[in-house]
Amino acid sequence: MKKLLSLTLLTSVAVANAGQITVLNSDIEFSGGLTTGYFYSNNTGSSNHDNFKVSNFIISLSSQPKDGGIGFNTMFGSILLPTLYDGGITDNKAILNKNFGVLAGYLTYLPFENLSVDVGLLTTNIGYEIATSFSNPNITYGSVFYAEPFIYPGIRITYSYKDFKFYGEVNKDKGYLDGSTSLPTSGAYAVGTLGTLYGINYALSYYDYTAYKNLINLVLSKSLNQNLDVALNMDYQWLDNTAKQQGHDKYGYGIAFYIIPKMENISFPIRIEYIKDGSKGKESGIYNNVASGYSFTITPTFKPSKNTYIRIETSYFKTDNKIFTDKSGNPKDSKMSEAVELGILF
Repeated sequence: MKKLLSLTLLTSVAVANAGQITVLNSDIEFSGGLTTGYFYSNNTGSSNHDNFKVSNFIISLSSQPKDGGIGFNTMFGSILLPTLYDGGITDNKAILNKNFGVLAGYLTYLPFENLSVDVGLLTTNIGYEIATSFSNPNITYGSVFYAEPFIYPGIRITYSYKDFKFYGEVNKDKGYLDGSTSLPTSGAYAVGTLGTLYGINYALSYYDYTAYKNLINLVLSKSLNQNLDVALNMDYQWLDNTAKQQGHDKYGYGIAFYIIPKMENISFPIRIEYIKDGSKGKESGIYNNVASGYSFTITPTFKPSKNTYIRIETSYFKTDNKIFTDKSGNPKDSKMSEAVELGILF
């Protein structure tokens, strides 16, 4: 995943197709994408069980800094966050703008050749999946992604050495995706490293929310050959004592495995996940009180051209607890979702 090779989300969005605009003082790269789709999911309560959506409309502009200079990355538009929990039915847009607006943007200063400083609305280094779904192998985001950080204001300092990057950051991440303000956290800090080791792309990070939770994240990915990519995303998370409910566990962990067979313009991305939210009846709440759960997602994808695609997805999510409800209000412990998405990158 390009995320493991770069500190910016924007360089992973349609970079191969990006154009360049020359303005008065610099060259600016332009990229982005538009995706639309049909989403269906059962056990969504009284909500609609299907809907047509504009899942992404993204315009990205960037200018790479030279030594001693300043560059920038910015992304604006609208992002739908279709997760395994809602199947894409709920209007759960990006945390910073529920409608069209700036989603991420920061300046990058290079005081020295191997040192960079990013300041602004940062995209996280945590996890295999990233904020624009058309950059991911699957349409829906997994349950492991659901519990990870996303986009937040802050500052990140990165030191590069050969194939390795080491970073530290301080930010104002609120720790939520759905607009809830009930969490006590007022920010976070993180340290980590990412790069390539023995031919394997890796990212290892520690992330600490103030007065909320902590997580250790490891991502490994590799192209075994031109027809097969594999990746592994592992989280171990635990609550601070101030956030732990009395009588409940304080830990949770998630494992997501990705296998992507491909040939020419056809691929078959598969995601398999397992999450553990503590003992049944003593759930920590980190993974939405599922106790434990597993999911399977397959997303056959056809690319008519290098910058367009059509993909169809089926996902199944099974949990220990009945966290879903059918249209009659009966609690359910599983969710089946379908989606069809068309996309163009520019």
